[in-house]
Amino acid sequence: MLRLITKHKEYGEFKSPEFALRSSHFYAAVLSSPSEFAIGLTISRKTGKAHLRNLLKRRVKAWLRLQRDVLPSGFKLNLVARSGAGELTWQDLCQELTDLTGQLRARS
Repeated sequence: MLRLITKHKEYGEFKSPEFALRSSHFYAAVLSSPSEFAIGLTISRKTGKAHLRNLLKRRVKAWLRLQRDVLPSGFKLNLVARSGAGELTWQDLCQELTDLTGQLRARS
């Protein structure tokens, strides 16, 4: 089951993550979760102008919908976009997010 994190209280839990995953354009703080896969998106102004940040959010959510069945359960992620992530092509974005989930599966 896939769930988006929307509550401020849940984002506060990521102040002390169990471990972190990194790629060239993303940082993901990871916590264990009882049974579900939950993800929160943090995209700051450093990433780009508003239209790029919104495009990046829509693309990440679309990728999540496509990968819903293969995402490992039992984790909460806070995916933080770094500068330059807004300019990624769809293929590059998919590759980086697939690599991050591969790292996550290797850790479990």
